[in-house]
Amino acid sequence: MKKALIIFTLIFSYFSNAQLTVLHVNSSWNIKHDIDLTGIENAKVQYVFLEDLNPSIKQQIKSVPTILILNEDNLPKMVWSGGIALKLNITKDDVQSVIDKIIVRDYNIVATVKE
Repeated sequence: MKKALIIFTLIFSYFSNAQLTVLHVNSSWNIKHDIDLTGIENAKVQYVFLEDLNPSIKQQIKSVPTILILNEDNLPKMVWSGGIALKLNITKDDVQSVIDKIIVRDYNIVATVKE
């Protein structure tokens, strides 16, 4: 059992290391509604200001803040948008939970539960 848990951990770390990117897009005038994503595991986290993005990318962001989880091909796997309230009603734990589910689903990694 211990060996299986170690193998799972190594495989999970290998496949999830930099496979996903969490992109936190906000505007400089709305930083009070940033979500602290420090400590997110198994994904690279990037913070960017909307005003610093290319016009073609800006057009795709409908409201700020927006958090996107992107795969290795930069395709969105999950998107949260602030909407008219200009703030997100999610936590760092919500983001981490989705990352974990994406890794298990997309890379067919089965979690082993230690009893």
